[in-house]
Amino acid sequence: MLTFNFCLLYSALFAVIGFAYARVQKVNDQLPRTGLFMLYAGLLLWTIYLIVLDRSGVLRPLVNPPRIPVFVILPAFVFIAWFYATGKHRPFAQSIPIWQPVLIQSFRIGVEFLILGIYLKGIGPVQATFEGYNFDIVSGLLAIPVAWLLYRKAGIARIATWIWSILSLLLLANIIFIFNTLVLSPQMWGFTQNPITTEFTQMPYLLIAGFYMPFAVFLHVFTFMQLRKKVE
Repeated sequence: MLTFNFCLLYSALFAVIGFAYARVQKVNDQLPRTGLFMLYAGLLLWTIYLIVLDRSGVLRPLVNPPRIPVFVILPAFVFIAWFYATGKHRPFAQSIPIWQPVLIQSFRIGVEFLILGIYLKGIGPVQATFEGYNFDIVSGLLAIPVAWLLYRKAGIARIATWIWSILSLLLLANIIFIFNTLVLSPQMWGFTQNPITTEFTQMPYLLIAGFYMPFAVFLHVFTFMQLRKKVE
């Protein structure tokens, strides 16, 4: 059931990304006609890359230096930096209402329940869940009222979005800190050895570091770009 839920959320986000691209493509002739195909091809290639990492065992064992940040998170962040540095975001930032990417961030509620499922399955410790020290579920919950304020164009919408975005990024940083210290310094949490099993480096659990977290960062940067554009 846990694997099914991982795949269900992944598929739902695939559909949302494709739908958003198709809508922008209809009103913006800057995007190539083959853009939607290229988008899904890129997402498929990234998925295959994660599967290859899983099957090859490159990410195991969980030792220092940490391999998931090097082989998974770093490439994802390099893509995000390239996407925004080259201005690829501009047609989307101009056409997508600012409240929509904020609302999509509510997917993090589902991610937090998936992480809880990982704990219940014995793959990771409770400290990494919202029953421990991972409070990112707050980001997903707050995304809904913040998106509503933006949709209604409320007077406090902009400042609320800035505060929520910064808070949410800090909560993401907290998750990264928790997972890395659990692996590299388990003594900080009262463990004698790493409490996260190597199963965490396998699909679909690898989607947490390989897609869900980078996608949340991608959306935050997108929101920052839209907020800055409105100031200009």
